This record gives sequence, structure tokens and C-alpha cells, in this order.
Amino acid sequence: MDLDPVWLLLLPLVFALGWFTARYDRGQQRRESRHVSHDVMHAMSALLADDVQQATDALLSAARSDPEATELHRAVGNLYRRRGLVDRAIEVHEAALRHPDLVLRERLLLMADLGRDYQAAGLFDRAEAVLTELLGHADGDALANEARLLLLQIAQATRNWDAAAQWAMALRQHAGSFADASYEQLMGHFHCERATLAMARGDQPAALAALAEAESFSAPGPARRIELLRAQMVAGTSATTSDSGQTACRICGFRTRQVVWQCPGCHHWDSFEPVK
Repeated sequence: MDLDPVWLLLLPLVFALGWFTARYDRGQQRRESRHVSHDVMHAMSALLADDVQQATDALLSAARSDPEATELHRAVGNLYRRRGLVDRAIEVHEAALRHPDLVLRERLLLMADLGRDYQAAGLFDRAEAVLTELLGHADGDALANEARLLLLQIAQATRNWDAAAQWAMALRQHAGSFADASYEQLMGHFHCERATLAMARGDQPAALAALAEAESFSAPGPARRIELLRAQMVAGTSATTSDSGQTACRICGFRTRQVVWQCPGCHHWDSFEPVK
């Protein structure tokens, strides 16, 4: 049986409980740790029974027993987001961030969580603000590249191709990863997107300049796209054309008869193949 990713969120709870029991005198420690341990054990039992709702409620009860247990609050908020309850995730993470005694590392981790919450909710302006602030405090931290990757994803979602190219360059400069795409592939497509927008508004010089930039990045998908865009410019046709048959994304199965370079469903590039 595959291990549910939710189980991974229980690992920080072990550290949170160790920290929790060290904070109190012996008598209070017994009372509080017994309450928290009961809630965490209840959460684990609920997960074994595949009852994520009950598990989340139990973790939230444990977190409420100690407002300073940052890892518990992070775990609860991340569980909410995984379940699609993004408003609750935002509420939990925002409340934890307001605590006056957070150390810098805890603050940065919560800011990254909140950036993911805002992104999942489609609140891209808020996500950009909190992630940019995170970068201001953690430029050399490992979390910085996570923030850059999230900002790259947001730029693609909002079709801000100039910003997308900038974040891709920043990730490469800081030895970051690009998930399921290469730097060459992304940059080629970003400049093709710029060319497509320029063609749509009738700005041929800008389109040619963008295609020239795209050609400096070698990847099969963008190379084919550049060839098609140049042919469309010569023929004076639209940048959006119909394919000869139906294609499907090999990642998520999204189907279309249009020529699509980035899947609208899973957002992977160059993932469409002919349907047999």
C-alpha cells in the first residue's frame, strides 16, 4: 500500500512534542504533554482509519493547547491546504505568523507555507508579496529557491512571461531545480510566448526579436514551436492553429484538437501526444 503524503507531516510533530515538554515545569509538563500526546495519537489513529477530517481536528486541538508550537500549526495548515480547505490553511498560518516570539527560521517556514496557501487560493498578489519578503530575509537560505520556484509558477499562471524568464534565470543562478522542465525548455517557451503576444498585436519587429532570443535556447519543443511561428508570420496566419487530430497530455490526460504547448490541466510543457 502506498504511503499517504499526509504521514510525512507527522514527522515535525515529534520534534514539536520534544520542544513542548522541555518548556514546562514537571507538574505542568505532565498535564500538557498528556493532552498533546493524546491528540497526536488520536490524529495518528484517524490517519490509520483514513479519516483525514478527524486527524486534522485532533492536530488542531493539539496546536491550540500551545500557541507557540509552530510545527503543529504548520502541520495543521498544510493538512488543510492538501484537503483543499485553503481558507482554513491561510487562517492557521496567518495566526501563527502573528506570534511575537517567532525565531527567524520559524517565520521563514511559515511565510513559505503561507505563500503556497495564497497560490492555491489564486491570491497571486498576496503570494508574490509574502514570497518576495521571504527572499529579502532568506536570500542564502535553502527556502529561497523554493520561493523562487513558487514565484516562477505564479508568473506562468498569470502569463507574465518577462517575470517568468527572470525567475527562471534567478533559479539557475542559485542552482535551483525546475521540477519537470529544463531551463532551456522553459526559456525557449517563455520567449515564444512573448513572440505570440507580439504577433497578436501586429508588432512584427518585437515578435522577430523574441523568436531570436528563443532560438538561443536549444530544446526540441521550443525549436518546433519557433519553426511554426515563423511559418505563421510568413503566411500571415493566427498564432493559434488547429492540430490535424486529437492530442492528449501524457501527464493528466487533458485532450484537445488545438496546438497547445503548456497543458491547461497540469501546466507541464510539451506533454501532448497524438491520441491513437
